Amino acid sequence: MTVHKVIKTKGLIDGTGAPKKEYMAIVIQDHTIIEIGTLTSVHIPDHAEIIDLGDKTVLPGLVDAHMHFFAIPSHELYKMHTESTEYRAIRGAEEAGKMLQAGITAARCLGSNVTPTIRRAINEGLIPGPRMVAAGNFIISTSGTWDDITPAHEFADGKEEVRKRVRQRISQGADVIKIGLSKGALGDLNVSWGDDPYTNLPAYSLEETKAITEEAHFNHVKVSAHCIGEDAVNLAIDGNVDVIEHGYAISQETRMRLVETQIPVVTTMSQLYFHEQAFEPFHYSQQEKELFTKHYQAMKESFCKGLEAGVHFVLGTDLIGYPTHPQDQAAKEWELVVELGMTPEQAIVAGTKLAADVIGLGDKVGTIEKGKYADIIAVEGDPIEDISRLQFVDFVMKDGEVVKKDRGNKRAIYSSDNESQS
Repeated sequence: MTVHKVIKTKGLIDGTGAPKKEYMAIVIQDHTIIEIGTLTSVHIPDHAEIIDLGDKTVLPGLVDAHMHFFAIPSHELYKMHTESTEYRAIRGAEEAGKMLQAGITAARCLGSNVTPTIRRAINEGLIPGPRMVAAGNFIISTSGTWDDITPAHEFADGKEEVRKRVRQRISQGADVIKIGLSKGALGDLNVSWGDDPYTNLPAYSLEETKAITEEAHFNHVKVSAHCIGEDAVNLAIDGNVDVIEHGYAISQETRMRLVETQIPVVTTMSQLYFHEQAFEPFHYSQQEKELFTKHYQAMKESFCKGLEAGVHFVLGTDLIGYPTHPQDQAAKEWELVVELGMTPEQAIVAGTKLAADVIGLGDKVGTIEKGKYADIIAVEGDPIEDISRLQFVDFVMKDGEVVKKDRGNKRAIYSSDNESQS
């Protein structure tokens, strides 16, 4: 049986970059948007369910292009080796539900062995959560990125070994391949991020990187790379990586290469912002405070210069879970990039349309357009005037189904000939 729903709203931001529209209606048939127009122009099907959102502003669901379900306490990463995968899958499922309630209707998990299971449970309707794109486990070199949280038997070195690891990830359900291309300098205390972002070293050779991307591309799968510092970002460009994660602490020459190639760079401001918020309550050491502060300053500086130059930025958070890095607070990313110079309009597009494109779902979601799935959120007020409103989502629809609505929402069923529908 075909089901129709009609969303009525005072304000509509469709995610395409078009100006905000007023007094609009969205007609949904089953899971798909079939018509968008003014309240007086759209055809309302017989017996449609009317969802009147009053003065709220409607937008596409938010898309987090870079997050993780580590599914352990975020300040106790050593538990990656001690907690069972069953427990972690259950914990990650709970975090996925929170994300959806916060208006994140699609996300890309760039490193966790439990996410393919969580994705399957979401897709089968067993648990609530965003549409998930999953990388499975990282691919890293011996003594490379994340070697402190990755079992030694997972390391991959040399062309043939990295090719094999790509094939394994795909067979394990990966939609995307995540590799570590940068690491700290010799003697650094933090191998993954490096004590100083400007002295990071490449973690793979160009030959190995090209083997990874070639094998992934044979299988029609994209490659995302953790890249901090000059050498790693250039290695990603030369190695045919599809998406660069972080991408800061670079020269102007390298920045202009990013502009020329238009390789997407995922922002991940939130990860370091939330580290700063956790300094005191979670008793970070002085060394940790200095490290994350140095990285955050470099990230912000690179972002501002990149924005001015025309780097193709997409929004992602790199949040890994509670208590210090809650994935359901991803909308903070939109506020952080606006504070650094993006317009609210640019930030909304970067975190909806462009993010959906990067994670491979741009033909399905990311904008409110005819033919797209009905992944829709609503907020009080106008996020163009106050981007922080995205942190207070009170209506969420995913795939045409309402999964969250506040008590103030009017919701009634009318027949199409009812005068009150006009």
